[in-house]
Amino acid sequence: MSVIGFLILASEGAIADWSSLYLETVTLTSSTILMGLGYTIFSATMTLGRFFGDSVSSKYGALKIINVGVGIAIFGYALILVANTSLALVGFGFVGLGFSVIIPELFRLAGKVDGVEPAKGISFIAGISYVGFLSGPVILGFLADLSSLRLSFMALLMAAITVFLTTYYLRKKRN
Repeated sequence: MSVIGFLILASEGAIADWSSLYLETVTLTSSTILMGLGYTIFSATMTLGRFFGDSVSSKYGALKIINVGVGIAIFGYALILVANTSLALVGFGFVGLGFSVIIPELFRLAGKVDGVEPAKGISFIAGISYVGFLSGPVILGFLADLSSLRLSFMALLMAAITVFLTTYYLRKKRN
């Protein structure tokens, strides 16, 4: 769970810090309004998803919701990587919507770990996840400096795929 939290919040932090520059340098938009719109759309869909996540989670379960959410985010990253401004903006929306349910569900799962007090489980996941939030933009910047910002966003896609495969495996293991 901590690896999932780290990767998801690393991606969230990276989008917060680098989405505008991605839109400017990769999709080549010259509009400052559009540059800021990527993170705005990401945040708006994340907020919307968090409002409705609990009702969906109660019907399907935490691991399935995480798996579906990261699947939606993977689709969003694919749109972002097309390097078209309009598609990238839509992609940021899908990533925000997909990620919106993951961290709350991880906290829910962390509070139910056998043999671990709920407060300790949640605080451990929160701590590791927020290290990801703080280090994700730095890692993305390092990769961009080595190669390109597009490569950095490909790394975010790979992180999302890793989370998808991990949660898929955990779901199958539980059944």
